[in-house]
Amino acid sequence: MNSIKVAEAIVGVKMASPTDPKELAKNFPVVTYHVADSDDEDEDTRETRRSIKTAEKMLKKRFFINARDRREYEQNVLAGKISE
Repeated sequence: MNSIKVAEAIVGVKMASPTDPKELAKNFPVVTYHVADSDDEDEDTRETRRSIKTAEKMLKKRFFINARDRREYEQNVLAGKISE
């Protein structure tokens, strides 16, 4: 408590109480993120996936959408389910 008093004296401003309604009003609401799954796909996302597959076949190169996609691909290669 003494260090708070010393800091308030140095700064010249009293530290606000965390339970003060004005301080509580400054808190931002917690953001919740929705992770998309196959139920959220629409025709545009399906078409994009088809386009990626077509480009991969033409260029003979694998493109990864995200880290999970890369992990699944590498696991399938190791398991012998698909070839590189």
